[in-house]
Amino acid sequence: MIGGMDYTYWIIYSFDLIGTAAFAFSGGLRALDRRPDFIGILILAGVTAIGGGMIRDGILGNQARVLTDVNYMYVILASVVFLYCFPRSFWKRLNLFKYFDAFGFGAFSGVAANLGVQDPSMNCFAVMILAVLTGCGGGVVRDVMIDKPSLPLSDELYVIPVIIGALALMMVHYFGWGGEANELIGFLTAFTLTTGLRIVAIRRDIRLPRIFIPPMGKDKIIDN
Repeated sequence: MIGGMDYTYWIIYSFDLIGTAAFAFSGGLRALDRRPDFIGILILAGVTAIGGGMIRDGILGNQARVLTDVNYMYVILASVVFLYCFPRSFWKRLNLFKYFDAFGFGAFSGVAANLGVQDPSMNCFAVMILAVLTGCGGGVVRDVMIDKPSLPLSDELYVIPVIIGALALMMVHYFGWGGEANELIGFLTAFTLTTGLRIVAIRRDIRLPRIFIPPMGKDKIIDN
């Protein structure tokens, strides 16, 4: 018989695996224009899919799940095999990587925020930082490896959605909304807000304003 706690665990675990697959696809798609071989795609997909989770587990002082649960490796390998065998299906849709990235981002940051609120030693800022690092970690390493602009450091609306999602999860946890399903409702709220806001930002091209520095002549440049 599956109790409420086990039910919640399996749903969040399933989202974690799906998020791993989404990040694996985003890692492979991000470098598809470089025409990598199978091992190249596997490395990029693996780094993207497990990078954030390993950062999360390291911060929390836990053994990395990917080292103890082989299902994560199966999910990554299956994603890479599919992408490698059907590259033409994605070649003209390379921007799809942002949508896969958004789904993985929402799942990973939601899992991290959920783990953070369970730790009484972590304050609200620590929970948000944990969620951001978990969601962004793999993607940043991926973009550095292939020398492409990193999404979190660009002017795209990227980090704000995960902060909003993490805040919503903390509110659900603090007020105890949902009773016995509080943990699950908090996670689903964070995932939905983070992924939904990110997808809206992609489709509507919503960006944060850049810093404006007025042009200066050579005689106005201050040398410190």
